[in-house]
Amino acid sequence: MNNLDILSKNRNNLLLAEAIGWLHDYFKCSDEHLLFETNNEAKVKSKTDLVNLIISNENLLKNTTLSFQIDGKTISSKINLMLHNFFSSAGINKIFGKPVKKDNNDFIEYLSRCHYTAHFDKQEPLKDPRRIQTYSGIRISSPFGFERNVPTNLTKKLKSLPWNYLINYCPKKREILRREIEELFSCAIADTRRPINEVDLWSWGLLVGSLYKSALAGDLLKGEILPKEKLKWRLLSVRVKGLEYMLGVTRIPDLLARKRLLEDGFDRVKKLLEVEYPLGSEIYRDENGSIYVVPDLDNLLEICDAQGYSLRELITTEFKRGTLKNDSKLQIGGEIKPDIQLEDEGWWGQDPEFREKTQWEKSKKYGQPLDDKLPKICPIISSTPMSKPDLDVIEDNQQWKADVCTVCGLRQQGPSKKSAERSMCNICEKRRSNRSKEWVTEQPEKTIWTEEVADANGRLALLMGQFDLTHWLDGTFLETIFVISPKESNDVVTKTASPSRLRRMWETTRLFWQEVQKDIPAEAIGNEFSRLKICIDGKPDLGDFHVYSLALGPTELDIVWVPSQDKTTGYFITAANLSYIAHQLGAKELEYSKPSDAAWYVKNYLEKLFIQEKQSPILSSAEEDLSQGKQNLLEGNYITEIIYQEDKYTPVIPILAEPSTFMMLVPADKSLQMTHLIKNKYEREMAKVRDRLPIKLGIIYAERRMPIRSILDAGRAMLSRVFTLETWQVKENDLKSTSEEIKFSIKNKQLLKQKDSTFVWGIPTKMGDKITDDYWYPYFSVELKEGEKRNSTLSNQEIKAKMPLGQAEKEDCQIVYAADLNPGERINLLPSIFDFEFLDTNARRFELYYDQEGRRPCATKPYYLEDIDRFFVMWHGYLKHLSKTQCKQLVTTIETVREQWFGQDDKRISLNDEVFFQFVADTLAGAFWPEEIKWNDIPEYWQRELIRAGVCGELTDLVELHLEILKE
Repeated sequence: MNNLDILSKNRNNLLLAEAIGWLHDYFKCSDEHLLFETNNEAKVKSKTDLVNLIISNENLLKNTTLSFQIDGKTISSKINLMLHNFFSSAGINKIFGKPVKKDNNDFIEYLSRCHYTAHFDKQEPLKDPRRIQTYSGIRISSPFGFERNVPTNLTKKLKSLPWNYLINYCPKKREILRREIEELFSCAIADTRRPINEVDLWSWGLLVGSLYKSALAGDLLKGEILPKEKLKWRLLSVRVKGLEYMLGVTRIPDLLARKRLLEDGFDRVKKLLEVEYPLGSEIYRDENGSIYVVPDLDNLLEICDAQGYSLRELITTEFKRGTLKNDSKLQIGGEIKPDIQLEDEGWWGQDPEFREKTQWEKSKKYGQPLDDKLPKICPIISSTPMSKPDLDVIEDNQQWKADVCTVCGLRQQGPSKKSAERSMCNICEKRRSNRSKEWVTEQPEKTIWTEEVADANGRLALLMGQFDLTHWLDGTFLETIFVISPKESNDVVTKTASPSRLRRMWETTRLFWQEVQKDIPAEAIGNEFSRLKICIDGKPDLGDFHVYSLALGPTELDIVWVPSQDKTTGYFITAANLSYIAHQLGAKELEYSKPSDAAWYVKNYLEKLFIQEKQSPILSSAEEDLSQGKQNLLEGNYITEIIYQEDKYTPVIPILAEPSTFMMLVPADKSLQMTHLIKNKYEREMAKVRDRLPIKLGIIYAERRMPIRSILDAGRAMLSRVFTLETWQVKENDLKSTSEEIKFSIKNKQLLKQKDSTFVWGIPTKMGDKITDDYWYPYFSVELKEGEKRNSTLSNQEIKAKMPLGQAEKEDCQIVYAADLNPGERINLLPSIFDFEFLDTNARRFELYYDQEGRRPCATKPYYLEDIDRFFVMWHGYLKHLSKTQCKQLVTTIETVREQWFGQDDKRISLNDEVFFQFVADTLAGAFWPEEIKWNDIPEYWQRELIRAGVCGELTDLVELHLEILKE
């Protein structure tokens, strides 16, 4: 067995083999290929851009070879022939006009084997012309059935790749080439046939390249060339409790620092395994770590380098070096130790004899059952890694005695005066530094200040979201999406839990939150918020880029000191929402409702106060209180000029955008609009699997001065609620018409004697072209009692699958196509939820918890996601027309009578009391409704909904939200 250095000696060739794997199907990223795949051969001319590219690559790369010496035998092949090996089987000869040159040696055989091994990700669908797309509208699907258009001019973009980088290939060229291939191939499609059009060309090439590089690295380590049929691989995982580590702090700068530390640590491990000792490739990463394809070697983690360090030790060391801005003093060190695991046994993916058993009728093995063996990635992702601090490393670096750091909880505070005063260790304190400077100098279009996020009423909101991917990543729900569906054949084929598919699922949900983070604030809030620049005389003794409070009588204005730099004098920049400041200074609503108007109002106010009246400014640290006798830091200085800044910003602070945790600080008055937009995006992109891929949306409201620690604590508590399985009943099913709607009757857990709630779901049963029937994604789990059979005349529409009852328990269920659901049938699903809470005090966060059924002590919360639309109509359509006094009196009357009649009503008897129900109805009918909307003019359905909301307490929640929290 060779040591790891054999890999570094062959580094460039191993990396070149990987690149060949990425590019081996590059012709699929072309308009010509798409025309052929969609039965448009006649539209392709004999001489095309793709032909020119093939000829160009033939000439450009004809002298570049891939070469290894293994077991005394030298194997080499020209890479232009390797790249074109798959062309003849893909119709390219018809474009080229003659057979493309090929080669045949061990390299080619290995590459071919890796190509077919990877087919466990790209399973073969039925041969059905309805699955073939038309060229003018080719679409690529998400793993959940939502389709987007494939971009045009692919061949032109393909030609622009830096093909010459393959000559004298090296790690630096690899970095650039990979970035450009990934960007282009992620938009291209590996197969146009539905439903395997979810496989993008980058996922496909990445997997083949990973397998190819690992196979060759395994031969080098073993010192022998294995027959292609004997090739096997394993998965290597490097995992930590990443989310727990990131959320284990109480301030946003610390959270963001930990996020970057983890990213850098995993990136260093990736460089070690992919480049330094190129034995594998990262094929999956989430917030908890990475998974690699590596050679099938029992002792892989014990193989050493020339210095005697094992691969396990090298991985651990590289991860610990994760740091910020490449500063070795700020590295992770012993704060968290990675859990490194190698799969127990190897796998070969698709049966190596697949073609003999399925395609070659003259083969003796034709017709024999296939023996696929897939990687067991689901248990790796689903398990909790054993990652704890390495206390030995921590203790070795301690040379003084002090209290424990309040951030990391591991190192002692200090030793510097600045960090000791903040009750932090030097490392944690330095990780926070320079954030304010970066904001001023590099990111003025963003904000890092909660004072700027707070709305005109001085309130902000922590907007949160979460997907439950648990039973997708453990493979359970993959049994409910199909390659060959029960609507098409009795020989049903479900999609495999391949590493690439799970990666696409994870990345699709992460992209969802990243798009929310990027697009929703611009749509709901805009970037019209302005700042003021405040110039002073003299040179005050202030901390560079520190935040201070400027006294303005009825309020204080947060401002940041920007020191002299690049021949400019120092100045202050505002760091608060000027609409709030203007409001506090007495501006009328028309004067502060528009951000630019508010900025001008505050500018005029400051000019009158400090320039015209020449008052001396009073400045204090933002953490100090002048009433306690703190000094004025600007004593003897005067403000000389107020400048309106043309640069605009959006008042949000993104925190996390991971599938399991999305967090963003937003203005309170924009939170509901943003929630609506997120809900609409979810229902558009995840509609076909919304019964199995629930989303949780939550909002924590707080005053602008509420400690971020308290807000984050409350947010974590709200996200801790576990998604619970529920049984809903189908009321109507209009999917057989063109409305694409299912009406569900929900048995309200509170109003047991009253009429059930009804939600309407829009379930698309067509693919993105609005023509092709989608028989692969929109399925539901039907609940049947023992011995019960469905009332159906269709014989091939159901299939058995597993439905999770909890984190470990599962039961058999019947999977039914959405359009075939019958009214009255009971379906099992994981409902999406919405919740909110207002932290009027610091201690309120301790009241935010859920019982075993997922309910809070206040009986109304949480709500179903679908309630958001119902609440919107009830408030904006009806209740908003009442005066504020009327609304408050209405809910006060209802809640007072509830308490008089039922006391604390712990058992919620009031919810089913017919007399109380009538009292609420009479109270609503007797309210002073305005002329434009009388009670009797309200549709009967919405009268009933308003009464129900009053009985169960939702009316009180609505009034509190809009009038008390949002101050509408």
